[in-house]
Amino acid sequence: MRDVVKREASTPEGIPPKELQRIKAQEGKLRREKVVLLRRELAKAREAVRALEHELRALGDREATKSAGRINWEGLYDQLPVNFLTNDVAERTGAGPGHIASVMYRWREEGRLVTTGRGRYRKVDRVARGKRR
Repeated sequence: MRDVVKREASTPEGIPPKELQRIKAQEGKLRREKVVLLRRELAKAREAVRALEHELRALGDREATKSAGRINWEGLYDQLPVNFLTNDVAERTGAGPGHIASVMYRWREEGRLVTTGRGRYRKVDRVARGKRR
């Protein structure tokens, strides 16, 4: 028969299990905090890149227009003031007049805006839009 020797539960380094659990919990908390900080920094960096792309597009840089990829038209609509010009859209996106005209047409058909003059538009209040449909 073997002699059973009861040992105190510990890790090879001699750290008690409760202490090891506390350290692991602390590491987990620090990891989560680091993720939050890095996400915040990433959001700032993305906003800085968007601002730079906007500036380059406004200056008519073709490469910036190509490298920026697809335009988030929904986001742009939300950023536009109530009354705006097609020139405002062109400055923000760098898109050509034909593309902008097709988007304005789509938004008019959807009831999102009304034409107030040549190249001038007014956004329709979402509540009023919902009542018309």
